Amino acid sequence: MIDIKSYLRTKSGSFVDVAEAGSPPADPSYVEGAIEMTINGVRILDRELWDYVDELWAYIGDMVLKLANEGEASTYFPDQPIRLSFKRLGGGLVLVSLTYDDVKRTVSVGERELVEALRRSGTEFFTRMKELLPENALGYDDALTRLTS
Repeated sequence: MIDIKSYLRTKSGSFVDVAEAGSPPADPSYVEGAIEMTINGVRILDRELWDYVDELWAYIGDMVLKLANEGEASTYFPDQPIRLSFKRLGGGLVLVSLTYDDVKRTVSVGERELVEALRRSGTEFFTRMKELLPENALGYDDALTRLTS
């Protein structure tokens, strides 16, 4: 089971689910937020790891494409030394890992289930962000194309 939620960080430092955001982020060039991702009961991403959430989603989209083509992919968060990686294990499974400082979180999951969950959640995120920040729609459309290829 995979649960993914996207959040925007408010000026006060709290988080609001992107689907429930009533106003656009203050700075369309630096959209602060977080992704929560729990896979098979293991919390891989959480709100403590907030960063530029639209860029992070674009990076994850690139990872989905690279995983399909090369069997593994990794990226660092936009503004932090936090590494997220996917590695095909065989038997239809992928190892998902997050590493930073002395922290390492890993879990294996079905590749199809992972890709479908990321595509669905990423599409929901970018669709909502195009409503909130229409001036960024071209970049969001490009990220969506890579995510769903």
